[in-house]
Amino acid sequence: TLFPYTTLFRSIDASPELLARYSGTDTGFIAQNVYLFCASAGLATVVRGSVDREAFAAALKLESSQQIILAQTVGYPGK
Repeated sequence: TLFPYTTLFRSIDASPELLARYSGTDTGFIAQNVYLFCASAGLATVVRGSVDREAFAAALKLESSQQIILAQTVGYPGK
């Protein structure tokens, strides 16, 4: 499972809403690229928004400025 995350930069002169929009857009690009790779490699993938972000952030030792946006599981398709 992949966990695209964002780092919230306080030095950027932007509102929290704009930072969230940028983070969501970048995460969408990442997820789309993973989907395209999986399609070309014969793999399956699914994006999941319902994940325990706090537990996974702790396991990945993310800093407080880094937030998991979603999870994307990759594997072999069912038969």
